[in-house]
Amino acid sequence: MKSTSGQRWAIGAMALASLAGCSPPATDQYAKPAQPVAAPSAISTVVGPPPANIAPGFEGVWASVETDCGDPAKTATLSAKTLKLMPGQGECTVKSISEEHPSGRAMSYTITADCVAADRTGEDTFRLNFGPSDTAVQFQQNAREPMRLVRCPPQ
Repeated sequence: MKSTSGQRWAIGAMALASLAGCSPPATDQYAKPAQPVAAPSAISTVVGPPPANIAPGFEGVWASVETDCGDPAKTATLSAKTLKLMPGQGECTVKSISEEHPSGRAMSYTITADCVAADRTGEDTFRLNFGPSDTAVQFQQNAREPMRLVRCPPQ
């Protein structure tokens, strides 16, 4: 005997009802209250140089343009402990690092360091501003004009 569409519908409805009977009751014990979502805000943390096993986001070799990366006379090497600026501009020992995350992927570092150069010795303040990319940075030393640096590929 062939079933009619009405019979098939009735069988499906009974199967659905029996499955619903196996489901846990719809009570509030399973519902979690909605948590408000806080808007991202700028986080500023002043820290000393990071532990030796954690490199800051600016660590590496930098140049004005990528084609200068192979020439040590045209590069600067930055780390959590020292800033070896381009030749003639000096070498600095890092005293403190302040890291800020003003939005999404943007990062800013303020570094205070004791610097020695041919023409002067003293404390300098460096500001490194990253946009969404970590391969280019706006680099400023004290009140000098900021300059754009690009990250050199690992050698």
